[in-house]
Amino acid sequence: MSRKWERMVEKNTKQLNKTRAKQGKKPISETSSESGFVMKGRSWLFPLLLIFVGIFCFISFRGANQDETMYWVTGGSYVALGVFTYFVRRPYLKISKKALTTRRFSGNRTLEAEDVTAITILKDAVVIEGANKQRWMFSRIYHLMNITEVGERLAAFAKTHNITVKDN
Repeated sequence: MSRKWERMVEKNTKQLNKTRAKQGKKPISETSSESGFVMKGRSWLFPLLLIFVGIFCFISFRGANQDETMYWVTGGSYVALGVFTYFVRRPYLKISKKALTTRRFSGNRTLEAEDVTAITILKDAVVIEGANKQRWMFSRIYHLMNITEVGERLAAFAKTHNITVKDN
């Protein structure tokens, strides 16, 4: 089946599932874009930095001649943004049938199976190397993910698509 045909089938399936949901019926088969293994982690470094900036604003602007409301709004906004980033904007790695998808700082990124050159599975990290010198690294400490499970799924993905896997 061509890729154009698959996209058309996915689009029509989504539309049909929406109308069936409105009618209270069960959806028909899931679309292929929704299928796949998703491993979610936690990003803690950037939220911690934002919370520290908020605390710094609270401490350094305490005695300054300024509006009291803006003092609380500025520091509270940094702390709230840090908490929001920690709980809502979680990093993930989605391993679907033909592609790998992850969230980066600027948005979602997708690597098709043809564009993946190598996958390196380390003890506490997984490195996915793309064709354009792209490197995606997922570590147990920075992303707080279950790296052993991700490594097993990526090894199966690599075996399916004949991608070299380096185990260290």
